[in-house]
Amino acid sequence: MQSRPLSSKRGDDTDTTWSQAFSAALRADLDRGRGLVWACVAFVLGIAGYFQLPREPSLLALLTATAALWVFFLAAHRKGRGAWALLACALIMSGAAAACLRTAMVAAPVLERARSVDLSGFVELAEPRANGRTRLTLRVIAAPPLRQGDRPERVRVSLRGSDATYAAGTAVRLRARLMPPAPAVMPGGYDYSFRAFFDGVGASGFAFGSPEPADLGPVPWDLRLMSAIDRLRRAIAQRILQTLGTGVAGGLAVALIVGDRSSIPPEVTEALRTAGLAHILAISGLHMALFAGAVFFSVRAVLALSARLSQEQPIDLWAAGAALGAATFYLAISGGSIATQRAFVMIALVLAGRLLGRRALTLRNAAVAAFLILLLTPESLLDPGFQMSFAAVVALIAAYEELTRRRGHRDAREIAASGSVRSALNQVMIWFGAILFTSLIAGAATGAIGAYHFHRVAPLGPLINLVAMPLVTVLVMPMAVLALAMLPFGLEVFPLSVMGMALEQVASISSWAQAATPDEGVIGALPISAILLLVGGGGLLCIGPAGYRRLSIVPLAFAGLFVALHRPPDMFVSASGKAIALRDSDGIMQVTPRPSSFLGDVWLRAEGVPALDRPNRHLSRRRMACDERACIVSAYPVPDDHRVKALPSTGNGRGHGLVISLVSDPEAFAQDCARVDVIVTALRAPADCAAAYVFDGDRLARTGALAVRLDPKQGAPPQITLRPSYKTLRPWTPNRSPRP
Repeated sequence: MQSRPLSSKRGDDTDTTWSQAFSAALRADLDRGRGLVWACVAFVLGIAGYFQLPREPSLLALLTATAALWVFFLAAHRKGRGAWALLACALIMSGAAAACLRTAMVAAPVLERARSVDLSGFVELAEPRANGRTRLTLRVIAAPPLRQGDRPERVRVSLRGSDATYAAGTAVRLRARLMPPAPAVMPGGYDYSFRAFFDGVGASGFAFGSPEPADLGPVPWDLRLMSAIDRLRRAIAQRILQTLGTGVAGGLAVALIVGDRSSIPPEVTEALRTAGLAHILAISGLHMALFAGAVFFSVRAVLALSARLSQEQPIDLWAAGAALGAATFYLAISGGSIATQRAFVMIALVLAGRLLGRRALTLRNAAVAAFLILLLTPESLLDPGFQMSFAAVVALIAAYEELTRRRGHRDAREIAASGSVRSALNQVMIWFGAILFTSLIAGAATGAIGAYHFHRVAPLGPLINLVAMPLVTVLVMPMAVLALAMLPFGLEVFPLSVMGMALEQVASISSWAQAATPDEGVIGALPISAILLLVGGGGLLCIGPAGYRRLSIVPLAFAGLFVALHRPPDMFVSASGKAIALRDSDGIMQVTPRPSSFLGDVWLRAEGVPALDRPNRHLSRRRMACDERACIVSAYPVPDDHRVKALPSTGNGRGHGLVISLVSDPEAFAQDCARVDVIVTALRAPADCAAAYVFDGDRLARTGALAVRLDPKQGAPPQITLRPSYKTLRPWTPNRSPRP
């Protein structure tokens, strides 16, 4: 009878011990400077929560709640009670408020329906595209017949076969067909309308002819600055192409130095992605470190030649200032992508740390970089480049910190003691080992994120990086820095030639890897639940308190389970209601748009179909029962005991198919509504349409593209589970009018 209270007491003691141990581990983490890291995590959660809200919140309410939480935190901090919980809430609310404020600041008119307009405006950006096209981003001055309140502030227009060069700030006039920004073509896919909203782009389309010069008054000051930078980038790119030509080496060199990838042949870009080498095209930490580092050590070495300067002046400060200026210059000419911005902030913090005698590369620095970027552009959190860049940096810093801790006090002196030749060999082995270790860690950190966004992996990535990255590190980037430094003196030919030869080898390695990669690395779409668990488990493994990181195995195991149980959709319906993808009677996904089109490519890649097999997945009109009003197709076999109306047995022993009609003429509704199971149309279907499921223009205007899963076991016709692209209206959600 006395054992129960004793057991209860022991349980209480155990709970208290566990709580104390966790609190001690958390305090130790904070003492190591990890507080800023956890603050950044809370801020990120607030931003993520804002973008998942079903309705747009009140900015005033969010700002008020944020201010109140900070006041409560300061009061609790002074009293020493409950401060940490209030701080976490305040940071989460601050993230949501920052995102809401950014949304309000960038809000601008968005075109509601397709219109033909006479555009007049200034060129902000001219991007060469495939097939000789050029895409212009225009700052609109006038667009009749649109009124000023309905006129988008920026539009993107595609020019066909234009040989003219359009610099930033050029005033043009043209006739164009504009459409609202395109929504995601599948749930969870890339949402162009979201990105366009935060870029201030309210419409996109194509020009009917070539733009004509226009007199629109003085060019805005920011466009004059952009024009100067654009001219510099073009001049550098031209000098590079004059030396290396317009082939593979020239295109890759231009991409690495000025961030312009338009000259890279598409097949080379695809090969780099398949090989796991696409990261070399993103101007990030490696590029920025080599560029700024070369300037720092060069300036410091020159200043150190003077004994008086080295003894009396802060030459480290001067060298750091020069390196920071060089990094800023590189940021400007490289296009300023998310990865480049992150690398710039990290380099600035590294230089500041060197001056202050602090550790150069820590998780605190990564947190500061994330804070700065997300404060200015909270929407970057949903950008694949931001996610992969910071995932790689955090994983690498955490891995090397752990590796350093495990090595203890061992240093290079132990290696040097073994003899000069053996020491040199050991250093080479360590260098190659570091490349492999870095590739493995970065690949593991970014692999799941890349697989979710792009539906592909690079299984040979670690091996290929081990072979190719020494070329990039030893030859490509040092020669790029030297070429850029020598270019004003006309001495860039030699370093560019060496750089070009190394890049040719990198391209050859990537082509071999592409040929050796099964199915081009395409694996199909992964469930978002599994990716969130993988990211959460990886985050816990990297930044969790010491002694508790092993718990990351739990979310990682569940992520693997969710991937194993994932079932891909049985059908896709486009937001326009004019295209579908469905499984035929053999369960093979077929698409009505051309497989080479953007829509067909995305759907088939999400299914895990490699590019070479996609032409066989086209469900053309010849393979359907079509007339001038509609096309009827059967799909998705169901058991014999769940007979679906209007379709005889398939004769293959697997039952009856689902009947789908793609309606293009209103007169088809009278007959097809009575004989098919599913109606898909861009038109407005009759309210009394007897089809079991109707996906018409009105419904798709509310939901966007649909992913459909069918369950034939629940009755006839099979029950449908829908996943819409969007469930409610947010400021960036396309506001399309119902179809007539």
